[in-house]
Amino acid sequence: MDLLRLRSLLAPSMAALFILLTLCVLGVQVPPSTGIKIPLLSLHHHKDRFTCDGRWEFVQLLDDGTTKINEEQIRDEDLALLVSSIMESRAERVIYVVPSPEIPYSRFVETLSTLKKTAPDLHIGVLSGKLRDAYVQPSLQRFDLPCDIDWPSEEF
Repeated sequence: MDLLRLRSLLAPSMAALFILLTLCVLGVQVPPSTGIKIPLLSLHHHKDRFTCDGRWEFVQLLDDGTTKINEEQIRDEDLALLVSSIMESRAERVIYVVPSPEIPYSRFVETLSTLKKTAPDLHIGVLSGKLRDAYVQPSLQRFDLPCDIDWPSEEF
C-alpha cells in the first residue's frame, strides 16, 4: 500500500471526525448557570445619618417555619399582598430579608421569588452572617440598622 492510497482512504474518515468534533463543541457552548444575583450588603457605621427615615421593612424567615414582617407574624400566603400594599405608596422600595440559618434553601428562594413579584423596582437585601447577627442583637434598636448598611453602588 503506497502513501497516496493510504491518504485517500483516511481523508474522508478524518474529515467526518473533524465535523463531528466541531458539532460537539458548538453544541456544548451554552452559557453556564449563574445562580441567584444578590447584592452583598456590608455593615458600616455612619457618623451622619441624614438619609434614614425609619421606614424599614424586615421579612424574617424563622426556623419554626413562621414568617414575620417587622415582628408581626404573618402567613406565607399573605406575604405578597402585605408587601405590595406596604410598597405601593413608597418612592424608594427597599425590603430586607432576614433568614434564620437553619431554614431550607427552597424556602429562602421561594420567598425571594414572591417578594420580587410584589412591586416594581423593589430592592431586596438579604441580612445574613454578620448583618443578621447585628440585627438579632437584643440591645439593637431596629431603626438604626439600615442606616448602617451599605448597598453596592452598582446594584441600587
